[in-house]
Amino acid sequence: MSVYPQLSAENAFKIFDVMDVGMFITNGTGTVIYVNHSFERITTFKREDLLNRHISYLVDNGYISCAATLQVLEERKPVSLIIDYKTKNDVLVTGTPIFGDNDTIQMVICTLQDWHVLTALREELHQSLEKAQQCCQRLQELKIQQLEDEAFIARDKKTQNILKMAARAANVDSTVLILGESGVGKDVLAKFIHKRSPRAKGPFIHINCGAIPDMLFESELFGYSPGAFTNAIKTGKPGLIELADQGTLFLDEIAELPMQVQVKLLRVLQEKRVKRLGEVNDRQVDVKIIAATNKDITELVAMKAFRKDLYYRLNVVQIAIPPLRERSYDIPVLVMHFLNKFNEKHQENRTFSLEILEAFMNYSWPGNVRELEHVVERVIVMCPEEIVTMEHLPPELCGYNLLTKEAIRLSHHGSLKDILEKIEQEVINEAIANSDTIQEAARHLGIDTSTLTRKKQKYKIFKKNYQKI
Repeated sequence: MSVYPQLSAENAFKIFDVMDVGMFITNGTGTVIYVNHSFERITTFKREDLLNRHISYLVDNGYISCAATLQVLEERKPVSLIIDYKTKNDVLVTGTPIFGDNDTIQMVICTLQDWHVLTALREELHQSLEKAQQCCQRLQELKIQQLEDEAFIARDKKTQNILKMAARAANVDSTVLILGESGVGKDVLAKFIHKRSPRAKGPFIHINCGAIPDMLFESELFGYSPGAFTNAIKTGKPGLIELADQGTLFLDEIAELPMQVQVKLLRVLQEKRVKRLGEVNDRQVDVKIIAATNKDITELVAMKAFRKDLYYRLNVVQIAIPPLRERSYDIPVLVMHFLNKFNEKHQENRTFSLEILEAFMNYSWPGNVRELEHVVERVIVMCPEEIVTMEHLPPELCGYNLLTKEAIRLSHHGSLKDILEKIEQEVINEAIANSDTIQEAARHLGIDTSTLTRKKQKYKIFKKNYQKI
């Protein structure tokens, strides 16, 4: 016995009346037995003028040039025609036969749609698809351009060894943890690994963990189902992990990842599955994960500010990028790279004097490659002459050129070791004298606080009322 209620012809016709598509129905001989409201609207014919009339009446009286119903009755199969109605634009009519038990046609159902409206909608859809395709192509071009424009320049031996490690890490799906100070180029190295991996044609999703509010982190990373929370998009939304499927997920500033999210990320690493907020079933994902941080993550683990098990999962292949001051042979190459880049960008033709290159080589670069890039762009934009000289440099860089000259003057009065220690002592003493805290002095010098404390003790440098916070 059927569980569905029986639908009478009268009730069916009531349903047809609220449809937006025009509809009329004839019996098996072609006599009109039903016309809905949309048919009247589309054709401007009156229902009472058509009911109980044969379909040939419309043709004989010149209302239409031909009838789909008559063709359906003749061919015994569905038919679609574009019919020119006397009182209306061209209309797309689709006739469908309904057969009885004895294989005879019991009725023919015809639906009508304004052909010009359909054509306009089709053209609009075509244009929308074309624009979407252009946008996708442009996004792909921008992604490729972004990945190709940024090069991890390696002239120093230390940096070349890093690139060799990165190239080996690119050939496997093992998780990579990149360590290094802010501005050393961790994101550039992550893109280097992605471009040289078998996943190079897949997406590269860069997530700055320090830039996403905690309350939004789970929905952004894992996605959510329709109606998962207030103001959620009705269709739901895939998370960034899903978007990285078949590609690389780069978790920058991983140390900023909230603890509750760390548990879920660990599950993704272990099982390669992700669950959207509000959903029951998991989704399979295939991503290579690269994480990066400028913090001492082992110290965070000891302080229980970062999960130990997640750290071990991330720390499969560890690559530590040294600060720029420890790979000085990269500086001249980077300077020329940025000089050419910003000359082209700003349509200039600047060149640097040897004194500037000397100052660049002797500066500690606490902001590393990012700071170097910004300094080069600043002097190219602000310098009114073709040759950039020392007077165009920021004040903090000028002292390092003078320091080099002072070292040359002192070279006749002791060993190289003694001279370097004397210069280091003077620099540290000046930094401490002009700083309120030991952290500030260390930041100006571009070294760790512990290193500065050790050197203070070595050179017996003290400052009254010094805030050691």
